[in-house]
Amino acid sequence: MKSNDVYHNSFKSQYREPFGAAPKGSNVTLTIDIHNRYRISSVILHYILDKTDQEQTQEMDIYSEQHQYSGYETTITMPEEPQLVWYYFEIQLEDDSFFYGRRNIEESGDGLVYAHVPPSWQITVYDSAYETPEWWKHGTIYQIFPDRFYAAGERELAKAPKTSLMHSHWENDPIYIRDENGAVVRWDFFAGNIQGIIERLDYIASLGVTVIYLNPVFEAESNHRYDTGDYHTVDQLLGSNEDLAELVQKAGEHGIEIMLDGVFNHTGSNSIYFNQRGQYDSIGAYQSKESPYYSWYLFHNHPDEYESWWGVGTLPTVNKNDESYQNFLIHDKESVLKFWQKHGLKHWRLDVADELTDDLIKQIYQQLKKEDESSVLLGEVWEDATTKIGHGKRREYFLGGVLDSVMNYPLRGLMLAFMSGDADAHDVERRLLTLSEHYPKHYFYALMNMLSSHDVERIKTMLDQFLPGDMLVDDKAVIIDAQVKALSLWLYTFPGVPSLYYGDEAGLTGGSDPDNRKPYPWGREDDSLVEWYKMIGKWRREHPALRTGCWKSHSLHHDVYSFERWIENGVDNFGGSASDEHMIYLFNRHIHEDREVTLMVRKGKWQHMENKKRIFKAKDGELTLTLGPSESMLLRHMH
Repeated sequence: MKSNDVYHNSFKSQYREPFGAAPKGSNVTLTIDIHNRYRISSVILHYILDKTDQEQTQEMDIYSEQHQYSGYETTITMPEEPQLVWYYFEIQLEDDSFFYGRRNIEESGDGLVYAHVPPSWQITVYDSAYETPEWWKHGTIYQIFPDRFYAAGERELAKAPKTSLMHSHWENDPIYIRDENGAVVRWDFFAGNIQGIIERLDYIASLGVTVIYLNPVFEAESNHRYDTGDYHTVDQLLGSNEDLAELVQKAGEHGIEIMLDGVFNHTGSNSIYFNQRGQYDSIGAYQSKESPYYSWYLFHNHPDEYESWWGVGTLPTVNKNDESYQNFLIHDKESVLKFWQKHGLKHWRLDVADELTDDLIKQIYQQLKKEDESSVLLGEVWEDATTKIGHGKRREYFLGGVLDSVMNYPLRGLMLAFMSGDADAHDVERRLLTLSEHYPKHYFYALMNMLSSHDVERIKTMLDQFLPGDMLVDDKAVIIDAQVKALSLWLYTFPGVPSLYYGDEAGLTGGSDPDNRKPYPWGREDDSLVEWYKMIGKWRREHPALRTGCWKSHSLHHDVYSFERWIENGVDNFGGSASDEHMIYLFNRHIHEDREVTLMVRKGKWQHMENKKRIFKAKDGELTLTLGPSESMLLRHMH
């Protein structure tokens, strides 16, 4: 049996209705077409419930015969418990049987014929009682590494840890000073502070930002502060608890929310709780088994052998199932969450969410929502959040009541694969459609989409690596500038919440840590790039279609990726009222050649958003245009 004699495509509603994830207890109708040249005795749908690994079968009914194909159909009811459901087809002939499944475990859409049990399509069954807060889908994030953004007032060098290296010049590059074993022995600081962020709020707001995500701000020894010393105290080099509360208030006056980084998988070894070097006035778990914090940690041989994050001794791991730790973090009257909620801080990004249990994340989620339903809980997850396995079990991040959002590293990976040539526009489209099929719609529109972060190389540096090494520096700069604009425009017009890593808009470069954490180049910005980010931030703010409008993807040529965003009949994709509009994004990745493309669109004129004098006319519902090398554009339908 040949693969082109059988057809099911999970992306198309005539083969799977409804598209994508399904609410618990709902019905999903599946259809498959098979060529009439085969004498078929039966077509069987196999589907497996992920939680129990229980397989069920259902014989499919023939419902149509046309154009030499017979269509077979059946409807299955989703389980009442949220989970993944996997399915594939078996085609039984009079003397043989074949299977039809998806092409590989990472890509949905149409499938292939197999002689054995094939890779299965996925249906994410979720609890529709949980939705992401409405405001978040309309957001734009600015991520700040606090030590490196801006230093207001006199830099208080004496407040840095004694082992620190303080940079006397803001323009210096970050460095690590390590011992012979590779451990950092002196952390370098630039003394950026919270008052510096407050002083620059007008600038941040001018970028269209509605959320500032701060890397850790609590007391710690390192410059990254993922080695928490005291969860209830802002690091004195950054300022005070009162400064943080002032930031919340002043940012709120600019229409900006503050999101904190919650590092709840491990503490610092030099902390109130572990106190390895006795620098805190507490009895830490390292010092005594009688410590109130002893049960938080996993000792193999007290005190020097203990579980730590990736074997880093300065980051002892916390036992997430320990009741006293859970109470300290969530439930006590002065728990970490409640304490900061009183200071107006209600949104958190969970560091290494994969290392936390779903049960602990649910408890955090419930405490945040109990105080304020508009609170957002975002997780650091690097893969598809629906298929992620951690601690030997499938994670429940997007089944309802666990997380509101995750960092969308898969999108960044696809963008970079498109730029490097590892994926063409068809690959990008297929994989993005797969992601939108796996994620419940309100989650897909709530993902934190970014080009750079504190954990990866900055986008300009990544793009530089993809260009020929013998290319002239000036030529490279022109191409990279066009590519950054194309990818940022993609980010700001795509479903999800765009996140701008501080300094990307000013043209900062940076390889792997610590190079990706350079100070913001005040007075040395790429002014044209700053203006570009202000403009696309304004477009996103002014056009609801770019936030909650419908989305349709197009691979118009292997070098040209495109998508549409629209709102019609005054209703957005989530039932909210919004003005009608229709927009199209296009991008030609080729660095030397033009690409002419045609796509089916609404009749009438389409205006170039950046250069309003450029107007394209659709003839007979077809829009044909030429994109120059590395050219991107956003078009808007003219009513």
